[in-house]
Amino acid sequence: MAMFLIAEAVFFFLLILACAYLRALPIFFNASGLVLTALLLVSSLCVWRGWRWAALALGAGFIVGLIGTRFSVLTAVHGLFVFGGLISIAIVPVSAIRAVALYWYFFTGVWLVIFLVSRGWA
Repeated sequence: MAMFLIAEAVFFFLLILACAYLRALPIFFNASGLVLTALLLVSSLCVWRGWRWAALALGAGFIVGLIGTRFSVLTAVHGLFVFGGLISIAIVPVSAIRAVALYWYFFTGVWLVIFLVSRGWA
């Protein structure tokens, strides 16, 4: 799992760097970015507490909320990975939820970086 997360960190670092260079960072309308950030942070809290169905609902809300942003390759790729995390939270047994939790925390952190970089760049 560690090697996978390292590979994903490098992938998203380069993707964020390329989007910043090409000025293709997402633009959030009104407070949509704050709402999306809050959804992912609360869903991470739910995963940590073991409330997997609440985390699924909040993660699905995040995916639906991405529609409110201007299309960006960065948000689309991140949304695909979050969708994969939702599927894994739904089907993985409770005994293996720790590995999925690391994945979920990682992509919450990636979203925080995307959000902060796009806010600082605008």
